[in-house]
Amino acid sequence: FFISMATFFETSNRSLMATIVFLMGFLMANLATTGAQSVGVCYGMLGNNLPSVQEVISLYKSNNIKRMRIYDPNQAVLQALRGSNIEVMIGVPNSDLQSLANPSNAQAWVQRNVLNFWPSVRFRYIAVGNEVSPVNGGTSGLAQFVLPALVNVFNAVRSAGLQDQIKGSIAIDMTLIGN
Repeated sequence: FFISMATFFETSNRSLMATIVFLMGFLMANLATTGAQSVGVCYGMLGNNLPSVQEVISLYKSNNIKRMRIYDPNQAVLQALRGSNIEVMIGVPNSDLQSLANPSNAQAWVQRNVLNFWPSVRFRYIAVGNEVSPVNGGTSGLAQFVLPALVNVFNAVRSAGLQDQIKGSIAIDMTLIGN
């Protein structure tokens, strides 16, 4: 499972960060006793006074965090992940969905953001879009592009022969469950 890191890095208060790291370690220790195999943490990059990418990767490694979600294909993060052995869920930003409804654009996106780093970055999932809702005015115009983008990204992964290593996913708006 993934825990949001956005609030983790929004403050420069090192004692707060130390407390959170301690609590994450405590959580991981408890999960280990219940049979959880690995913890993943979302790496949110929106905030002030964020640590460097190298510091974040070191934090993951020092706390035995083996899975990371990034919400967009940040090239600096992907470079830093090379050889880290951290499994990655990479996000396709909502702003890219319409473009990726075109198969050649999806192929180019996968080449640029996944294949150029494979296998030194251990991609596990590609999350196509983030909480796009056909009924939410903010993202409703993008809903028609989610499925074609997912199919095209999957086909690009399959054409590289990586369909058994990298899976496609969609993060849905939880308000849709009631509908």
